[in-house]
Amino acid sequence: MSNTFSKAAFISLLMTLFIPIFGAQSQETASTASAIQDITIIGTRDVSDGLIDAPVKVEVLGQEYLEEQQYQDLSEGLADIPGVTTQETERRAGSKSAQIQGFGENSVLVMLDGVPVSQNSSFGFDLTQIATSDIEKVEVIKGGASALYGSQAMGGVINIVTKKFKNRKKAEVELSGASLTEGESGQNRNAKLHLERKAGQVGVKATFSHRDQEAHDLDNSTLVKDGVDFTRQHGSLNLQTRMDGRTLFANTIFLRGKTISQTSRPYSSSAFGASLNTTDSVSWNYKLGSEEKLGAGTLKTVLNYETNTDKLALDDDPKTPFTETLKTTEFVGKRVDLKYQDVKLGEHSLTTGLLFRENTVNQQTRTQSVPTIVVETQDIENKSVTSYEGFVQDNFWLGDIEISPGARYQYDQDFGSHVSPKINLSHYADINKVGFKTWLTVGTGYRAPSVKERFFTLDHSSVANYIVVGNENLSPEESLSVQLGEEVKLPKTAGSFSLYGNLFLNRISNLIESVERESTGSGRVFSYDNIDDVTSRGVELGVKGEIVPKLTLRLNGSYTETFDERSNLLLANRPLYMGFLSLTYQLNDKTTLIGQTRYTGSSYVDSENIDVSPDYTLADFKINYKFSKDISSSFSVKNIFDKTKDPAADVVIPAVDNRPNRGRELFLGLNLKVL
Repeated sequence: MSNTFSKAAFISLLMTLFIPIFGAQSQETASTASAIQDITIIGTRDVSDGLIDAPVKVEVLGQEYLEEQQYQDLSEGLADIPGVTTQETERRAGSKSAQIQGFGENSVLVMLDGVPVSQNSSFGFDLTQIATSDIEKVEVIKGGASALYGSQAMGGVINIVTKKFKNRKKAEVELSGASLTEGESGQNRNAKLHLERKAGQVGVKATFSHRDQEAHDLDNSTLVKDGVDFTRQHGSLNLQTRMDGRTLFANTIFLRGKTISQTSRPYSSSAFGASLNTTDSVSWNYKLGSEEKLGAGTLKTVLNYETNTDKLALDDDPKTPFTETLKTTEFVGKRVDLKYQDVKLGEHSLTTGLLFRENTVNQQTRTQSVPTIVVETQDIENKSVTSYEGFVQDNFWLGDIEISPGARYQYDQDFGSHVSPKINLSHYADINKVGFKTWLTVGTGYRAPSVKERFFTLDHSSVANYIVVGNENLSPEESLSVQLGEEVKLPKTAGSFSLYGNLFLNRISNLIESVERESTGSGRVFSYDNIDDVTSRGVELGVKGEIVPKLTLRLNGSYTETFDERSNLLLANRPLYMGFLSLTYQLNDKTTLIGQTRYTGSSYVDSENIDVSPDYTLADFKINYKFSKDISSSFSVKNIFDKTKDPAADVVIPAVDNRPNRGRELFLGLNLKVL
């Protein structure tokens, strides 16, 4: 399909979706002045952008919990959910992506207020770029359980719901910082600002956060550094109002992540030189939409335009006045979502929708070996992927059983059509004031290879002695996900406890993974390939609630094995065991004490299951203190037992060690509510 036709289709959809809104106004008999009087202040209705009411199992981290635990970005909180892990993204220091039940990066869909966000770099979506300052809650669906979300949701869905308008003036400032107890480097600083007010008939909410961290090193005798310098910025502007019974909204999100890491490049097997690796990613996400009651349901329309510029600079010799390699990737995404939800038809509640999406990528490389010669090459020129999707999901009851069947249709310009059916069953019972919920979900999924996997080329031969190249012959992934679980809620007289367990089995055919190829030279060559059948299976167990008055427990653990069925070997960088314990004690009205322990099991770091990254346990102690309703502070000792990975060495092929590189650190924060 031509790019011209795709743009025409995009413009046509915009007109089709929005002409009725303005056309309806032009047909009103009332004057313009009368129409303006019909505008109402926001606050009587919020845009539906959460998953919490979805007829599938959803796990939630709320704003109060995130603030209480002193988390600064999204990656810190997600690891508290059983079956969810966050790890530093391979070959991109400082960035973190999510894994759900053994599948990650390309199999996990990340959404902001119900609208997917694209991978903001060539290595997946970096969770550290989302500050917690504007998060109302984080919702997680595991496996391909719902027809409402796209092809990338085979492993699961992470939805970030931003804070709602409160219809009042608000100004809040938060300042914090942390310092390692060993050494003079590694400090980090955080500043967050939240503003909210009414401007005429429009509600305005603005947030901004800035976080930076200094590099540190576990062994000063080597050239390579274990820590990185990074800067993270996250800004948003949200406008919302009501007009003629419709909620109209416009949102802008700005994300920037810059990381500078120092590695060592080999001159020979025993001689090394320092090298700087700088990544700088800037994203803009614009969203315009409306929501209104229409007939028996609610119609929601969202137009989304997204840009990302990702620069990777490889400075092979920091002493030279120029950078040897600069690779720039430019991404543009256009998306139109039309959803008609909660349509009441007798005993049934239907949700259906349509989606149009077009992604375009350009990639350029500039290389320079001497001051007078610069070589520029176009690696990717206007590579475009267009897709169309439609979905329908029903929800109805048979006695105490809630049933939610659905299906999603997907059409890709290169791989054709595919239909993915899904079904969710939930049974509810109340026996002697004890609540029981049993769920069974069976879902299939389908994902075409991304532009990155098909076309990107990444040359790190001078820095880390490897190259990553795309593969245009990849096949789409197909998945089957089964979740079977039970949740038991005890009555409040028993301590308000909730116990739950979940068994899961996920299977993906043609899973796309990076694999090492044979090389004719001394460097390593990686590419993407399809693995015929990969299975993840395991169990998640947890308990949360108030043990005794003022003492709250959150305890969970998971066992996950993800293996290649051809070889029966485990996939790399997937810990078998994960555990989390948090005890929160409300000492008095002003003081909260928190003890937290996290266990991460060992994992293989190679496809042959030979090299192992050791297991480790981290422990934190935290104190939150309220001086008044407008002033509060936080203090913590993180990584109390100073557990770190082995120091990085100057070697041709560096060892993979997934343990943390930051040791014991002290954290101090102050929150001020000005209005």
